[in-house]
Amino acid sequence: MIRVDIGPRVFKSAERLGPKVTAHAEAKIAAVAAQFGNPHAHAGLGLRKLGRRSYEIRVWLQWRVVFIYEGDRLTAYDIMSHDEVAAWLKQRRGK
Repeated sequence: MIRVDIGPRVFKSAERLGPKVTAHAEAKIAAVAAQFGNPHAHAGLGLRKLGRRSYEIRVWLQWRVVFIYEGDRLTAYDIMSHDEVAAWLKQRRGK
């Protein structure tokens, strides 16, 4: 089991998205914490590597939780739409 920290953006997004999406996000974050590092379990979770240190997991058809891998822990960075994730990745690669 890996430690998962919850970033402040996740809380702001959860308020905006409401209790149904938030409940799904919480369940997915808990599943990632329990199974990160086990590639066979990742497939069932829908965990996908985005970049060197970033991952996403699908919460709902439209919503994703983005994680940053920091060696000994993951930080749940934000809950974003598919398009927001694409824009975030593009911006990060531009730096």
